[in-house]
Amino acid sequence: MDEELLAIRQKKMREIMSAAEQNKEKGAWPVSPVEVTDSNFDSMTKQYGAIVVDCWAPWCGPCRMIAPTIEALAKDYKGKAVFGKLNTDENVAIATKFGIMSIPTLLFFKNGKLVDKMIGAVPRQYIEERLKKIL
Repeated sequence: MDEELLAIRQKKMREIMSAAEQNKEKGAWPVSPVEVTDSNFDSMTKQYGAIVVDCWAPWCGPCRMIAPTIEALAKDYKGKAVFGKLNTDENVAIATKFGIMSIPTLLFFKNGKLVDKMIGAVPRQYIEERLKKIL
């Protein structure tokens, strides 16, 4: 049963990421988290003035707990900041580059440069405090 739910969640995540990618290509700000990978990481962090990258894995319980918060923040901060999701199981190069040892880890970028890092499933208010510092 858990494997089936995980498969459904992964399918839905791919659909969301695909829709966000299409919106990005049209020049619109994404209203949901965009998929960040080893291959598009540099362009994603430089494309937007402020981006928060959620480093996660499908098997991680705390990552699943924080996912709805990330999705809500992506909608609420449309036009100001973009939220991305980096699957650390599939994108080892970026996870290694930034020393991701625990997930979830949020990486805060401003103008393509890492300016803050937050580890753990934290409440929305803490994420917003850090985000407002870079906006």
